[in-house]
Amino acid sequence: MSRTIKFTVSDENYESISNAAMNAKLSLQDFIRIQLFPGQISFTPLDAINRAITNYSPGEQFTVPELFGDDWNLPNGTAGQFGRKFYNLVTAEYSSKIRFTGNFNPKKHAIYEIV
Repeated sequence: MSRTIKFTVSDENYESISNAAMNAKLSLQDFIRIQLFPGQISFTPLDAINRAITNYSPGEQFTVPELFGDDWNLPNGTAGQFGRKFYNLVTAEYSSKIRFTGNFNPKKHAIYEIV
């Protein structure tokens, strides 16, 4: 089970946190989680990018869960959010290395290809 926490920060603090998250190529939420709970966040979309580039060759296809094997144990909602963040990072910064094929596997996981 998870719970939502909301809190207010000054504009200066928000800018500082936001810049740090952007420099780490993390969402604000993931950045704060990693700061509060070091070691509990096992992977990020940037980790997935690095695994894909390292473990696959041009022309090879993969899904995000395949990148993590048995370590991929995220609940459906969280997995969907992770997938969207991965897609956004791929399209924004890594489209010259990874592309979304436009297809999905039978489990409805997006299929990507190394360029």
